[in-house]
Amino acid sequence: MPADQRNDYEEWRLGIEPGERHDPAAVHAPAASRPDPENERLERPVMMITVERLYWAILALYALASRMLMLGARPLGPVEARRALAAYQTMHLGVAPAPPAAWIQLLDAALLGAFGAGDFSARLLFALCGVGLVLIALAFRPFIGRSGALAMATMVALSPSLTYFSRSGVTQAPALLAALTVVVLFATIARAPSAGRAVGLGCAAGLALSADAQNLVVGAGFALALAILGIWRLAGTDELRLRLAIWWRRYSRLLSLAVVVAVLSWGVAGNGFFSRGFFSALLTAIRANWSGAAAPGSALAACLASLLCYEFLVAAAALVGVFAVLTNFAGSRSPLAIFALIWTIMAAAFFALTPAFSPPWIVEILVPAILLGAIGIEALARTRAWNLLFYPLAALGIATFYVQMATNFVIVAPAPTEAPWARHALLFWSQPVTAAGATEALARAVTAGGAPATSVWIAADSPVLEWYLRDLRSVHNPADADLIAGATEAPSGWPIAARSSFDLESWWRPGLGSLRARQAILFLLLEHAWQPLESRSVTVLTRATIPPTPITIYAPPASMPAASAAPSPRGSPTATPSITSTAAPQPTD
Repeated sequence: MPADQRNDYEEWRLGIEPGERHDPAAVHAPAASRPDPENERLERPVMMITVERLYWAILALYALASRMLMLGARPLGPVEARRALAAYQTMHLGVAPAPPAAWIQLLDAALLGAFGAGDFSARLLFALCGVGLVLIALAFRPFIGRSGALAMATMVALSPSLTYFSRSGVTQAPALLAALTVVVLFATIARAPSAGRAVGLGCAAGLALSADAQNLVVGAGFALALAILGIWRLAGTDELRLRLAIWWRRYSRLLSLAVVVAVLSWGVAGNGFFSRGFFSALLTAIRANWSGAAAPGSALAACLASLLCYEFLVAAAALVGVFAVLTNFAGSRSPLAIFALIWTIMAAAFFALTPAFSPPWIVEILVPAILLGAIGIEALARTRAWNLLFYPLAALGIATFYVQMATNFVIVAPAPTEAPWARHALLFWSQPVTAAGATEALARAVTAGGAPATSVWIAADSPVLEWYLRDLRSVHNPADADLIAGATEAPSGWPIAARSSFDLESWWRPGLGSLRARQAILFLLLEHAWQPLESRSVTVLTRATIPPTPITIYAPPASMPAASAAPSPRGSPTATPSITSTAAPQPTD
């Protein structure tokens, strides 16, 4: 028998063969003593900690801390206050949620009811969705690779813009989380189709389309990308008709199920749970994406400023992703990569040109760019060039982290007390935001009349004033109010106890055309505004209320009896001082 076969034979031998000499002591060796069951349970390994698992745990903790800490330190802006008021009215008055984002309003109302109405609870849902945007990268791991998923989560966690608007009461975070869920479910069904996943895809698609008006553009981008992918794949085959027949036979039922569920969920949530006509709500949402009064080119300037001044890491990674997909670098040209490229191009083209641009819309471009950049980094990590390019990317990540801390935790709100030539500002303040100190000034005005005010009349449509004075009863006549907000004059005969004027909102127009090199450096390092800030002040009048105070009247002391006076008869009562108390009349209106 050859030596290698003899070794294999001896390796798999189960016992002692007949006629073979053996050592009895070796055969009958006592078995090793079994360890104590308690020690065996305590020493049992639970999980092996790898570098990847440790990094995911650090990312999860950092995402939770960066989205939750100081969540209520910044006062609500007009857009946030309007949305918080709608959820507050849904919770207290049972008002039907308004489309779009009716299901988001319901969840927001539930959190306000559970944790109480306040700035923290008004932003809690959106902050949790911001954490979900980081952790959903783990679901992309089978499709973009381990390094790509880690890169995607890192860029989302460090992004100053995504962090800022995840900590704001705007719908972009839950809407994009629903959109990414659609992408994950679609990619999963392509690998392992099932009816349950098709139902989940339909629900996610319906909720995503009804989350906000901007997701209609995202949905159109998805449809365009899928159409291009389908045409591209069918163009490369010779048996087009046969392949279409096979595909239809395999996936027609799942497709029909997903479409029916998506239409039903979109129809129910899109019209505010039957509170408004679906088509009228849809037309309103479509107009909201384009009808606006912004200056020509302002949207493009805002997007470029955010990418150049804040999103260093995302911009660099997106360029790597574009190069990797176009050149098929390291085999990165997958259907998901082409889908991410088309999504990024369409989102950048639309949201950088629409005249209805709003600062939160920048995240509509960042999310697909991050997915594209993660695919590029995954391709780069497979090559030796990664050892060289890792350090520049790490330096950009540190710079992005610095900006994230400055824009979310250092500069919280516009400070009216700063000198005009040394004002700090963020790029997100191109629309009005609530100034620092406004909430404290409103709280002082409520108690400035001697007794806390119980009713309020607000002169103008100001969601910020309505939110921070929500505990006061709203009246229709200013003469019946204890507090008048937004008016400089009081009705005739209305006693004024205090008059306070302060900056309620501030904003600026950060134009790149007037930016100089020194100003750019100061803005990158210290967030010094290179354009003056504008503000809107408000006057609050407080009624003078004099609480009833008791007045004590002391009787004059009894005089000593005269010497000539006859003594009182025995048993007569002796005069004693008396104290009477009367209340002052309450002032009339």
